[in-house]
Amino acid sequence: MSQGGVMNSASSPRRRSYGGLLAAAVLLLPLGALVMPTSVLTVIGMVPTLVAWIVDRDPDKPAAVTVGGLNLCGVMPFCIQLWQHGHTMDYAAGLLVQPVTWLVMYSAAGVGWLLYFGIPPLVAGWAVARDQAKIRELDEQRQALVEEWGIEVTGQGLKAEAPAEGEAASEEPPDPLAESTQPGEPATP
Repeated sequence: MSQGGVMNSASSPRRRSYGGLLAAAVLLLPLGALVMPTSVLTVIGMVPTLVAWIVDRDPDKPAAVTVGGLNLCGVMPFCIQLWQHGHTMDYAAGLLVQPVTWLVMYSAAGVGWLLYFGIPPLVAGWAVARDQAKIRELDEQRQALVEEWGIEVTGQGLKAEAPAEGEAASEEPPDPLAESTQPGEPATP
């Protein structure tokens, strides 16, 4: 909080601004009207991307990015075909009544969903396998050290000092780094 109890904008929680989205809509709507056949084909073909954007709760929208990129790859061949054949609403409608058009556009989006849900478990499995291999390697190195230097290298097998008369035996091995001074006494070099 800054002076006077007013919150700084830097310390306030991040709020979602739709100003950029509104500006993009204002600029793209007239452009969409100019290229109406392409707009209709693209809007209908990109519905899976819209669904991914709506259901993705992550602020960075990784599902929408993954699905959207591949969905766009599925829509573009038909946009190019539309442009090559006169760019008319009749041709766009003809493309939309063909099942192959829908199959290609939505299958590409489906591949995006497969990547979105399939890649993280694969990466996690690879990381676990890599870590287990490293653990095995370190365990082999530890075994080699024990064979060369003895069990004391592991911290086990250290002999505890005999307790003085009247003291109970300590179960913990002595700390070799601890100084042998009493509290309040200066340490000797």
